[in-house]
Amino acid sequence: MFRDRVAKMRWRPGSGRLVTIMAVCFGLTVVITRLYLMASGYPKIGGKTYHIAHALFGGLLLVVACLVIFLFAGRAALTTAAMLSGVGLGLFIDEVGKFITSDNDYFFPLAAPIIYLAFLLIVLVARYAARSRVRPPALVLADVTTQVGMDLGAPITLEQRNYLLDNLDRVDRSGFSPDTVQLCDALGTYLRTSHRRAEPSRFTRLGRVHRRFEDTLLPQRLMAALLIAVLIGDAAWTLLRLVLAVIVLAGWHSPWTALNHFLDVTQNHGWKSLVGLGIAAVAELLVGIGCAVAAWQWIRGRVDIGVRWGIWSNILSLTVVNVLASYFSQFLTVFTAIAEALLLWLLIRYRTRYCSV
Repeated sequence: MFRDRVAKMRWRPGSGRLVTIMAVCFGLTVVITRLYLMASGYPKIGGKTYHIAHALFGGLLLVVACLVIFLFAGRAALTTAAMLSGVGLGLFIDEVGKFITSDNDYFFPLAAPIIYLAFLLIVLVARYAARSRVRPPALVLADVTTQVGMDLGAPITLEQRNYLLDNLDRVDRSGFSPDTVQLCDALGTYLRTSHRRAEPSRFTRLGRVHRRFEDTLLPQRLMAALLIAVLIGDAAWTLLRLVLAVIVLAGWHSPWTALNHFLDVTQNHGWKSLVGLGIAAVAELLVGIGCAVAAWQWIRGRVDIGVRWGIWSNILSLTVVNVLASYFSQFLTVFTAIAEALLLWLLIRYRTRYCSV
């Protein structure tokens, strides 16, 4: 019975976009929550007797997200549910340290890597869901019919109309019954007549403004120079993190207490933590070398190779170094990850616009 139900499941159209929205809301919620709690002195709701943790609000938002999906139809309902589920999951998992320790330690060092890994997992699911797949003609037609039904009676964007029409035109109708072929024709006629004056979406219009902004204020040469400088700076920053990791591993103590506290060398992390830090140090060395090689290849004119080295170096840092480094310094790792994610996006953007591969 369960296998039959799983076999009947299929990917929802636009699932990659929905999971991406969930991932973004999840990441922003965790960062904003931790920064707010730190700035406000970690206040408590409930007084002396009760403590209403924000994980409860997270669970409530997850329930509300499920109810939105169950009760409402349409694209807006799915987007709202994706946002609510991301915020709810962020509030819930932010307190994972209390769930995995006997003394309910919110500041338990292992909590930050768990949160970071959960975020990476959702991002990977989003990327996997966004991949194009070869689907049977019947499933393509079913998806088109579902999306038309979701937007029935409401205007759709030009991009959505063209996407649906393109899917209909590419469907192999040779195996369809005459009634199904008539359904295909009727859907095509409906999209072409009822939405012949479809307007570009707000995101498309913003994208056009963004491209004009890029072409005017950030031409290719200036963008290349900035990315090379950032790659060099990233290599230097990674080298600094490597030096700090080596200091912790060596157990070095300075004469100044404030510096010891900054370097975090006075705490007894244990051998397992130090092994993790050692692995992070090796990965940081590879990342630093990768960023330096990327900048050097770019300066020599091998742009494609330089961009490729930069992308993979940032991916290694985001997926390996930051996971392990978050155990020792969660807030520093958060800001480093944000900066590296921005650099990764700019490198991918440059490759899309200017590179041959």
